[in-house]
Amino acid sequence: MSDTTTEQILAPAVDSRLFRDVLGHYPTGVVAVTGVSPQGEPLAMVVGTFSSVSLEPALVMFMPTKGSGTYAALRESPVFCINVFAHDQTAETRTLSQRDPDKFDKVDWTTSDQGVPQIENAVAYIHCSRIEEIDAGDHFIVLCEVGAVEVKRPVNPLVFFQGGYGGFAPRGGTAYVDAGLIAAVRAAEVAHPQLSRLAEHFDCEAVALAQISDRDQTIGAAARGASVQSPSRLGTRIPLLPPLGEAAVAWHEEYADKWLARIFPPDPAVIEKYRARLAAVREQGYALQVVPGGGEDMCAKLAEALHEYSLGQLTPARDRAVSGMIAASSDLFGVALPSDGADVRVTSISVPVFDPTIGTPTNSGLVLRLRSMQQVSTDAQVRELAAALQQAAAEVTAALAGPNQRDWERYVESGLRG
Repeated sequence: MSDTTTEQILAPAVDSRLFRDVLGHYPTGVVAVTGVSPQGEPLAMVVGTFSSVSLEPALVMFMPTKGSGTYAALRESPVFCINVFAHDQTAETRTLSQRDPDKFDKVDWTTSDQGVPQIENAVAYIHCSRIEEIDAGDHFIVLCEVGAVEVKRPVNPLVFFQGGYGGFAPRGGTAYVDAGLIAAVRAAEVAHPQLSRLAEHFDCEAVALAQISDRDQTIGAAARGASVQSPSRLGTRIPLLPPLGEAAVAWHEEYADKWLARIFPPDPAVIEKYRARLAAVREQGYALQVVPGGGEDMCAKLAEALHEYSLGQLTPARDRAVSGMIAASSDLFGVALPSDGADVRVTSISVPVFDPTIGTPTNSGLVLRLRSMQQVSTDAQVRELAAALQQAAAEVTAALAGPNQRDWERYVESGLRG
């Protein structure tokens, strides 16, 4: 058994600059601890040392520096409010960090039911009271008992990392602004002549979707007919999550397996249902989105979920909730119109652009889609749209193999095709 003493473990002393640099590689959350002075004045201190401590009882802590004049006043407040900052509240963070007697005039805030300031638009509020102050080097550890909690705005929190503020990206969202995304958009833009022709002929919106990760597509190019009132926005993210994306994965075994693996919980019966749908999509050559009679509410909920997803601000909890809303829209997607003559309306039709370098039909990561069509509800109308889309997709494949080959090569080199 080792007889190493605590003094031996701690010695020699670690260089303070090195210590700061190393610990700077560990991100922390950012909160404002607010309270009131004995004179009733609002107080705020921004810290990156807040943490939960215990569930039973509910305890939290934060660690102010011993030299903090703000904490010297704040410790007299009977109640604190921990304001968890959102990713877009850098300005409020910097304002409240300043030694400015008028800083509360420069941020939006209200008084909570507990009588202390709450910063507007924060992610969450945790009201607590100090029960112990522990000496810890050049800081205090302030242990607090929680009295009330509330999630006010469920978006990504603000993070402090290596001297700067930023947001939390649960799926590596920074990839959406790099050179790879540019390559994906350029590949999609090859389809612009075909999109313009389709949009004008059918008086609808025609878009080219490019796959930019295992989980996402983006709208890389678009054209619209004269009567289209609400066009899609270029750069919008669309999840490759069942039931969305059948045309993007049906002709590529690896893509399809990854797509099916996102079904949660992994119910074998549900997985087999989707596998059968992919086979049917391959057989007929296109995928449909429909609105059955009485399905308008489900369609509206899907649109809401897709809008929230496209903003890219989902916390892991909201990501799960939005994914659940998308999964619940399965009845809006099908491989053919119902044979029983049921009342349905086709809202979109999608076909793949095939890989220009492979002889057999294989997904390239690009999809052409029509939406916002005039009333489409018969097999004949669907076949006409599908034939026109398939012809356009074949032209895009030929362009990527010929005059636009370099755009295709850059897209392949980007590694964003799944």
